[in-house]
Amino acid sequence: MSKELENNELIARWLSGDLSEEERKQLAEREELKDLNAVLEDVSSWSLPPADVEAGLQAIKLDHSKQKPKTRTLIPFLRVAAALVLVAIFWFAYDLLLNPSQTLLETTVGETIEHELPDGSLLTLGPVSSATYSPANWQTERALNLSGKGFFDVKAGAPFTVITALGSVSVLGTQFDITEGAGTLTVRCYEGSVSVVVTKTEQILNAGEGVTIDGSGSTDKFTLTRTEPGWVSGRSVFQNQLLSTVCEEMTRYFEVVIELPDRYQEMRFTGGFSHTNLRQALDAVFQPLEIRYTISPQRTVVFE
Repeated sequence: MSKELENNELIARWLSGDLSEEERKQLAEREELKDLNAVLEDVSSWSLPPADVEAGLQAIKLDHSKQKPKTRTLIPFLRVAAALVLVAIFWFAYDLLLNPSQTLLETTVGETIEHELPDGSLLTLGPVSSATYSPANWQTERALNLSGKGFFDVKAGAPFTVITALGSVSVLGTQFDITEGAGTLTVRCYEGSVSVVVTKTEQILNAGEGVTIDGSGSTDKFTLTRTEPGWVSGRSVFQNQLLSTVCEEMTRYFEVVIELPDRYQEMRFTGGFSHTNLRQALDAVFQPLEIRYTISPQRTVVFE
């Protein structure tokens, strides 16, 4: 469905006859165009048979004399249906042309989606996250707004920029991961290099490097131990992260409330947890830190 959303502008321009020859060839290979062509060709083939007034009159008289029940043809109904189909298609195209709104992607707790961007770049959007971009402007400005977490596999080309509440990340073509939340921005570069800009301070990350930046501008660079983010394959992994950040990450994957006491706020955690079982995830985080807890019937973590 996401690819259908991305192709809406091209389809609308095809209906209005504004596509270039290259775009027309490109669109001709897609299933959306085949479906629309089938509808339009079917509609254009509908027509009424030639009318013979005299023969019709004689038929009516004969039917009346024999007291046969009247029959109705489906042709008028089909013509009305065809008109409604055409109105719907062109209203949809008209609405797209007048309202080139941004594409919005959203996920809920525990949900991860993969989305192909207009240039073929891939976005894997993590749980409780959102991303918006303008398909109409994508060819001139590859820019995307992100809240939450996302993994990007970017095709080479024009600059690609991800904008978050704390700062922006720009690349030309690479693989990188962004986690934004709890007043921090964490970026991991898995391939190529990325530029991270927060409050006018730039950090350059090469493949195998990561950085965490908080709202005050404090930075913590680290070396990656994986070739892709663990959360993409169902496991969250942390390297010397604040426990509060780890707890926030856990609430992305489980319906649970974790209100970390002040005495644990500055503790740090290295390790990970699986996204499949809440109890196992909590044990994986809190047992190494010797923190005792229970889970209330309301799915709230209560600390001893």
